[in-house]
Amino acid sequence: MNTLLVLSIVTLAGIITAKVARSFKLPSVTGYLLAGLIIGPSILEIIPHNFITELGYLSEIALGFIAFHIGESFEIKRIKKLAKNVIAITLYQSIITVIIVFAVIYLFTKDFTFCIIISAISAATAPAATLMVIKEYHSKGSLTDTLISVVALDDVVCILLFSFALTIVEVYLLGALNFVTAIVYPVLEILGAVILGSILGVIIVYASNRRTSNDMLLLIPVCLITLGIGLAQQFGLSTLLTCVSIGAVVANMSQIRHKIFDTVESFAVPIYLIFFTFSGMHLDLSVMKELGIVGIIYIVARAAGKIIGSYIGGTVTKANYKVKKYLGLGLLPQAGVAIGLAVIAADMFPDMGSEIRNLIMAAVLFYEIIGPVLTKYILIKCNEAHEN
Repeated sequence: MNTLLVLSIVTLAGIITAKVARSFKLPSVTGYLLAGLIIGPSILEIIPHNFITELGYLSEIALGFIAFHIGESFEIKRIKKLAKNVIAITLYQSIITVIIVFAVIYLFTKDFTFCIIISAISAATAPAATLMVIKEYHSKGSLTDTLISVVALDDVVCILLFSFALTIVEVYLLGALNFVTAIVYPVLEILGAVILGSILGVIIVYASNRRTSNDMLLLIPVCLITLGIGLAQQFGLSTLLTCVSIGAVVANMSQIRHKIFDTVESFAVPIYLIFFTFSGMHLDLSVMKELGIVGIIYIVARAAGKIIGSYIGGTVTKANYKVKKYLGLGLLPQAGVAIGLAVIAADMFPDMGSEIRNLIMAAVLFYEIIGPVLTKYILIKCNEAHEN
């Protein structure tokens, strides 16, 4: 089977399943994920597993464009209104989730190192599915703005928490503290990504302001976003933060920012479809057999942590009732970052590597299917999105 045939099958499967999902009033992204699950190795095996790995670069490109659009929400006017609340809510929900997951799983397993690593990974939230639902239903309002900002910041906090967790485990197992791994590398990764993204964002603004044709407004941002993804990978920086920074600079500096974002969005739609369908192919039903009681506890405890943490954060910052009551349900999706951190942890601690990977993959399977549905529900419930 050749690559063009694979992409055609993936695209058609995504379109058809999304159409069916919409008939049941489900978000399109849920349809894409289900399409991947059906045609992938778990069920029909229409697409060979090797193609899923070979076309992995499409996922990086899609995440880059999704992150670029997240950057649009970091417009200074909006940030001034939300900054204090968003930072506080992000910290509250991340830290409380980690504490709850650690406490509940430790009570059951009594395995300190396993619980530290799993609880740190639990803080991660996948912005891709959430943003797709927001765009599909043209959602606008205080809950939408807060949700976009929190999912954008959440992975930054998670990466730092995970780094600290690895340090704790090193101290516990070896009695040695690796300061460079724990502090310096994460800080350099964040600063490097922000600097790289800011430079590329300035170039887009400068070039686009002098090129008003639709062709140039598409080619210039697409080229530099792709360059940012490549450079971030080359130098070990965060692709997500790099592209968020590009989008933030464009949102704050460009006089034609809305036209740039709209033009890039029209280009990225088929990439999103392919990305989410491929994501569905990564979901392995066989890991559900190995989920067990620990996995169920993890799923419930993480959901409780996100909901309780968001409510407490919203209460402390005096956010409106929509944010306090519903934000946590929009933070449940978990995918790329969580899987990546699980792989890192599994490589570092092979004795529990299989257990970590299987638990996180099973949770991703659950959250990626149910997460978009819950996001749609809360946005419509709060009158910030409407059924078409």
